[in-house]
Amino acid sequence: MEKTLATSHTKRSSPSPPSAVNAGFDRRTRARLADATVSVSETGAEDDDEEEEGVEEKIEALQTIVPGGTALGVDALFEETASYILALQCQINAIKVLTSFLERYEKDDMKFGG
Repeated sequence: MEKTLATSHTKRSSPSPPSAVNAGFDRRTRARLADATVSVSETGAEDDDEEEEGVEEKIEALQTIVPGGTALGVDALFEETASYILALQCQINAIKVLTSFLERYEKDDMKFGG
């Protein structure tokens, strides 16, 4: 069941169940691709080729950075990249917590002459 809130400029949907998340993602992706197609058709063919090559290079670079990225398609690569970024952020937070704990431990240890 999807509720739609109408505003003066856009329609917004409330979060849908997990099974419909991919459908919403696909719908947004198609809309972006359609917008990109319109903007691409307005530019020259040379710009299209250069832009496409630049995008392909960036995707290939991303595939080498993300673990297992070479085996993924573009959509799956972007989803995996988002998950990878979140995992890295969690690791950074864990390292910060451990570092602050160890620093406090060392300070307490020095107070007692150890």
